[in-house]
Amino acid sequence: MAKKKMNHLSDLKGLKFKEDKKEEHFPKAVRKALETIKKKPAPVKPEEPEIEVDDDQAFMDAMVGVDRMDKSTVAIQKPKPAPAPKKSEEDEGKEYLSSLVSGKIEFELEYSDEFMFGYVRGTDSKVFQKLKMGSFSRESHIDLHGMNSEQAFDNLLFFIRESFLQGKRCVLAVTGRGKNSPGGHSVLKREIQEWLTRDPFRRVVLAFCTAQPKDGGAGAVYILLRKQKKVQGKVKWDKGINWGKDL
Repeated sequence: MAKKKMNHLSDLKGLKFKEDKKEEHFPKAVRKALETIKKKPAPVKPEEPEIEVDDDQAFMDAMVGVDRMDKSTVAIQKPKPAPAPKKSEEDEGKEYLSSLVSGKIEFELEYSDEFMFGYVRGTDSKVFQKLKMGSFSRESHIDLHGMNSEQAFDNLLFFIRESFLQGKRCVLAVTGRGKNSPGGHSVLKREIQEWLTRDPFRRVVLAFCTAQPKDGGAGAVYILLRKQKKVQGKVKWDKGINWGKDL
């Protein structure tokens, strides 16, 4: 029987051999080819590569079908700042005393021929506006018109001291317009601004300003005094003059 011609090594797979025929009887080239076929691993199916999804693309895919909101309709609620803890009167008094001792109490001042004012920094603007409008009741007044500087200082000091001790808040000091003074300017009006911003006056004075026309206008001054309970420590009323005992 004619032997079948083999054109390729793979043709060996189709050969069938008798069971009693041993491989060692095969030609060397055939045995080597068979060993190669046996050792060759089965073909592995290639794994499909994982497709990386871009975050932006994933978000856009998730948003499909969602309507975009108009910016003008979006109300952003800003968190409200926590309210500052309210200071007790005792704390305010201690703070004031500390500022006084350290020399930090300062007045905001303004002066002109027709108008002047002064108030402790930090004073409630509504309180000061009320004083300027003459809305506080004048509980007492003193007329310094015609006095020289020394007389006016002594009398004003005594007047402020008594008014404060009696618990009065708003008082009026008449200085005059100074029409008969040298240069036609009131010397007392200028000096009273300086007096009220130094010891012992500044310990008890909260604010002052030119009075309304009905109360003397440029020739008079409203003086707003502190409450006694907000003035800590002793007020040295003998500062500049001897009044005897301290408060």
